[in-house]
Amino acid sequence: MPARPHQDRWLDLAQACAVVVLLVGLALLVVVGLTEGVGKASTWASVLGTSLAIVSAIVLLDTSRRRRRAVAAAPAAPEQLAQAANVLAGIVSEQWRREAEARALGDPEPMPVRWRLSEPAMMDHPQVIAPGGLAFSGRSDQMTPLAGEFRRLDRRRLVITGGPGSGKTTLAVQLLLELLTHPQPGEPVPVLFSLVGWDPQSQPRVQDWLTARLEQDYPALRSLGANTARALVERGMILPILDGLDEVSDQYRAEIIARLNASLAADTGLILTSRSTEFSTTVTASDVLTAAAVIAPEPLSATEAAAYLRTAVPPNLSASWSPVLAALDTGTAATLAQLVSRPLGLWLVRSVHIDGRLDPAPLIDDTYPTAGALQAHLFDELIPAAIRSRPPVAADPLRPDRSYHPEDVRRWLGYLARQMTAAGTRDWRWWHLVRHTINASLFRLVVGLVVGLSFGLTVGRDFDPVFALAVGLVVGLATWLVFGLTPGLAKEPAQADMRLRGRSAELRQSLARFGLLGGLIGGLPGGLIGGLIGGLTAGPPFGLAVGRSWLKLGLSVGLTAGLALGLLEFASSPSIAQRASSPMGSLRGDRALSTVRAVTFGLAVGLPFGLMVGLTDGLMDGLMVGLSFGLTAGLTGGLVVSAWAGFCIASLRLAARRRLPLRLMGFLQDAYRLGLLRIVGSSYQFRHAELQDHLARDSRTQRPVTGSC
Repeated sequence: MPARPHQDRWLDLAQACAVVVLLVGLALLVVVGLTEGVGKASTWASVLGTSLAIVSAIVLLDTSRRRRRAVAAAPAAPEQLAQAANVLAGIVSEQWRREAEARALGDPEPMPVRWRLSEPAMMDHPQVIAPGGLAFSGRSDQMTPLAGEFRRLDRRRLVITGGPGSGKTTLAVQLLLELLTHPQPGEPVPVLFSLVGWDPQSQPRVQDWLTARLEQDYPALRSLGANTARALVERGMILPILDGLDEVSDQYRAEIIARLNASLAADTGLILTSRSTEFSTTVTASDVLTAAAVIAPEPLSATEAAAYLRTAVPPNLSASWSPVLAALDTGTAATLAQLVSRPLGLWLVRSVHIDGRLDPAPLIDDTYPTAGALQAHLFDELIPAAIRSRPPVAADPLRPDRSYHPEDVRRWLGYLARQMTAAGTRDWRWWHLVRHTINASLFRLVVGLVVGLSFGLTVGRDFDPVFALAVGLVVGLATWLVFGLTPGLAKEPAQADMRLRGRSAELRQSLARFGLLGGLIGGLPGGLIGGLIGGLTAGPPFGLAVGRSWLKLGLSVGLTAGLALGLLEFASSPSIAQRASSPMGSLRGDRALSTVRAVTFGLAVGLPFGLMVGLTDGLMDGLMVGLSFGLTAGLTGGLVVSAWAGFCIASLRLAARRRLPLRLMGFLQDAYRLGLLRIVGSSYQFRHAELQDHLARDSRTQRPVTGSC
């Protein structure tokens, strides 16, 4: 029997505790009625009845989710999986076509990088890789033949290696797009994943990690069934493209290779990228990747680089570039030729001196005597050149929204580069920013005390202030302890889909189901409790009258809570129209769901307490007090359960300390449009790892960085 989800066990425990508390409250209510009188018992009955209504509505929501999960976990039909594969292929194609456009991979044409088989010691036995004879060669500017070479591999497993800036990830993206553009019948859908984040010790089967990443990065799959992503992975309908084995910590690389060999089925393909040195060290110390061909790039020749630059130089700059191109053709620019032998160097030359319109003469006049010095110069000029070459243009997805001073951009990106380097990662995730900015324990304690004091001041208005304060402190500490059981502040972002088009029936069903059942479940117990207490304390006639009153109150409370939870359930259910997850998209989704959660929780809690207080202080006064408490609890509670709220607090603090801009996500999106960053799923990465390393070392941006990204 499969293990039950961790969150289900906590929900079971919470519901059991709620039942115990309600039973104890019922017993105390009887004691209060017999010793203090009907009036005091009636007030406490209101607290118990409304609490029961809220707990019942939450139990209803949890039960409904589990029921839907169990139904959706049934084996998916072949036609359902075929539809899911088509949906995923369309989303992945759109995602990476946009990314290829942002990276200008085809402008004016792809770089002519040649690829060949690596050393035999780096790969499996040739007869295992390709029984008919192992051979592999291709060029990045001729992807159709290269894809044919990949398809001829027996198990379609390929490792792309190379040095820093050699075009490994670019080739993986080009191959992904080629496979999607010209698919063959029955081929799996290629999907690119960053290997950073896979812990093979906690998730030994790669299928489990791939399933989790698919559900996070492509939420539309969940609208086709809760088990759709897992079924696609388990049935071999996904071609994983795993980027960046070298970016994983040393202790995990060999284990990742071992886990891939152990968990991949014989008919499952794979594409893996890694720097040559790290891959060689890993397979030498452990094992090769089973049945995988390993390829490496050949250096670009000076004439190949000159031919590429010649097509990129605009006609009006040809005069200033003629000496440079001639020096490359004749072999008299040794330093420049060494730099542009890698795609990174060629990209830097084009970005700074062609797109950035910087005089190219220093490239060949010995101003920079070594390739390292020339590359450092190009990295230094890259940010000003990007800002010059891409001025802001309204409503252009490839141009920034705002203009920036180069030194500000250098300082902000330098801070992020050092933060990422300190964390040992190439991926920047917005929900991790809070880790090194806010003390988690202190933050939870403050939130818990705010919620608790709001509760104490609300329900204890008719009691001694010391008693109200004591109740608030107890509730606050309990809230702090409950939140303390949750792992960290850097929660994974949630997704919200508020689209109504094509989903109006789903919204009506959610509201009707939760509203009606919530009213019944909340109203009937409330009426029974009120009648029982009234009967025990003042006789059956009074008990019947009290029961009717509490039945009405319970129905209204349950209906309110049910409608609120129905809206929350609708918002958290994805639709097939959702696109691939992105940093900005995941932030907006979490922000939308956090807002819905705060408002629905505030209404579900505030209205019942308002009605309760209104029994003694007047309806309008009670509603104002109740809503104030409910919205306060909802908003402050949202600071703990929301990744977005934690990010806002962290980014505001860093902006006040002049580490990052106030509009951080807007700036990062502009840095992406400037060509300085790239997007992989919900993460930002620097366009090249060496750009991150250069900015992290740059003395002009140095400030100590602690914590993790």
